[in-house]
Parts: sequence; structure tokens; C-alpha cells
Amino acid sequence: MRKSDYDPSLLHELDTLDLPSVPLKEEEWDRVLASARGQVNAKRPYRKTRRPRPLLRLVRSAAVAAAACVVVLGSVNLANPAFAESLPLVGTLFSRINREEDTRLRSEQLNQYAQTVEQTAESATSPYTVTLGQVYRDEDWMRLSLVLTTEDESLAGFDTIRADAGGSMPADTADASGALVLDSGGVLSQEGVSWFTRQDEHTFVMGLNYPLFLYEEGNGSLTGQSVTMHLYGLVACNVEVVEERTNDWGGQYQQVAYHDETPLEGDYTLTFTIPAPGTEGIRTFTGPLTQDGVTLHSLKATPAAAKMEIQLPSYEGSNRYTTEVKLTAADGTLLKAERGEGKHLDEADPQSDYLWTYYFDTVPEDSQTVTVTVYRIDYSAQPSTGEVLTELTVPLS
Repeated sequence: MRKSDYDPSLLHELDTLDLPSVPLKEEEWDRVLASARGQVNAKRPYRKTRRPRPLLRLVRSAAVAAAACVVVLGSVNLANPAFAESLPLVGTLFSRINREEDTRLRSEQLNQYAQTVEQTAESATSPYTVTLGQVYRDEDWMRLSLVLTTEDESLAGFDTIRADAGGSMPADTADASGALVLDSGGVLSQEGVSWFTRQDEHTFVMGLNYPLFLYEEGNGSLTGQSVTMHLYGLVACNVEVVEERTNDWGGQYQQVAYHDETPLEGDYTLTFTIPAPGTEGIRTFTGPLTQDGVTLHSLKATPAAAKMEIQLPSYEGSNRYTTEVKLTAADGTLLKAERGEGKHLDEADPQSDYLWTYYFDTVPEDSQTVTVTVYRIDYSAQPSTGEVLTELTVPLS
């Protein structure tokens, strides 16, 4: 079931926002709302969903969508070393992307397990080339790396290229910039907001994440299906972090502003085949392990993400308490939380425990253990306070 009242942490963050002196225009509200809902396909399963680390972006201005143009497509050829060597950055593209602070599902070992893809798109009306560099897929996520290059100096003054087509979600999700359209007509929407990040004045890189588990549950295997990505509405800009803070349990608030926004002409189309889930570099812990009313059922670390199945006490109906979960590597590194979805063990009993599935950044390969910390959060206090409900350290093998 999906929680129908509200997320107290989100409301408290909204209460503290410094609103702009001039009301947002309609297209700016569209962008804020599209960012908040993460551009998730309307077909997602009916579940209670919570993002453990809410990310709010205050957008001060909107950009104009780019004009349509002619596309030149390449062929798909996985694991082509000669082609990879001829492309800038492709061999180490994930590593470069993963160093960016806002990249979701970061993983330094993705380069080792990802497949190289020979696929480029060019525009007749712009000097830019977009290349699909690498693809990695586990059983739940597919991760893509893209590189945008240009031979002229038109991007020299920018640190970011947004790829959100102005932040508006079209009525048909197949028309969304960055969406993957299956030959069968199905649509895979990306998770989160897409940014190309500057590497040098001629090169920008970006990682895209797709939650395949939202689609395969009712649509069968995606392996081997051909998909097409339509990327448009690119906007070059500079990003200023206005405010950010992180609490003890990993909850994060960030407010950014965009400056020097400049729409870039060009539409880009890329077509490739969804690979089978990778089987290498996967480590697991299998429970159950119960402590202080919390049961850790399993934890799996792939090169793309860490997936946790955990049973937590229910505070349904309470406007005061909730739970948050933090995952850290053996060296104390906090693994960024991506999303969480849960349901009551007994859906007829709102007081029964919740069984949650959480996704985090992947666990570094040199980390032999991970620590799961569960907090009970009291949102009646200002600011919100949390106490450790329990802490579990488990091995991965």
C-alpha cells in the first residue's frame, strides 16, 4: 500500500525554504514538480514509496526547448575495443561520471564490468555529438554512460548541460527526454535528474539510471529487447549550490540555482539492445538477522547498486515517528540512498511491520562488511531528532 498522508521530513524542509520574491511561472512549476516526482513512469507498482534522502531543487528560471534536426545513427557493437579506443573517455567514462557529487548509484568498479557500446548520434544543426559509451545492468537497474563532445568553443563557459527538456513531463512518457522506448511500445523512464558535467571545454559526461524492476514485474524479461532513446531540449548552464545540509542518518537537503542558461539546438536518437543482467562482481548477505525489533533479510551488492530487504517497525498513523535506514561501508563511507519501497507484512493490519526494499550506492569491492543503522526519527521536535534503534554489521561474500 502507498502512504496517503504526507512525508513529515518533506514538509519540514518546505517550511524552511526561502521562497523567491517573484512567483514561479507555470513552466517553472512544471520543472519543480517533474524533478520532485523523479520522472517515474505512471505504470510503477502500487506500493508505499519513500526516498530516504529527499532532494529538493529550487529552479529559478526555465529554458526554451531546442528545434528538431536530422539524426545520424551508428551501429550497435558491444565490447568493441578498437572503437572504444577511438572515442574520448569511453574506456573510463563511468569512473569520471562517478566522481561527480550528484551522480546516483555511483560505482568505481563499473568500468570493469560494463559493456562498451558503439553508438553515436549527430545533429545537422549543431556542432555536438552524443555517444553512448557504456552499459551496465544488474537484475534491478540499468546504468548508461553518455559523452557529449564538440570541436568548437561554444561550451567553454559552462560547467553543466541539463538534459531535462525544460523540466516538464509530457503527457506521453514516451516523449520524455531520456526515456527508453521499447520496440513493443513500452517506456522505461529514467530515475532522477539528468546533467552532463564538464570534463573540459569540449567534453561533458553524464550517467543515466533506469529502474528495470518497475517494468519487468508485469512485462516479462527485457533482455535482448531493442530500445531507442530520444534526447532533446539540452540547456547549457552554470550551477550554484545555494544551500545544502546532511543529517546524522543521511537525509540530505540541497538547493541549487541555474545561471547563464543557454538552449542548445539538436535532437539526438540512440538505439541499442538491453543486455542480460551481469553475473560478476556480486556479493551477498543472507539472513534473517533480527535485533531490537528489526530484521535484516538480505543484502546484495552488485557493481551498480546495493539492494537491502529489511523489516522495520510500523509507525502508521503517527505524525511524530518514522524510521530511516543508513548504510555504510567498512571504512565508514556513507553509501548514498537512492530509493525505498515498502508494504505492510499484513496489508489488512496497518500496525503490522513494514517490509522495505532499499537501494543504495554500491558497496566498494574492498569493503568486506557493511553496517546497517536504523534510526527512529521524531519529527515533532524542531529540528527533527533521531535516535539509533539498532545497528547491524554483516559480512558480504
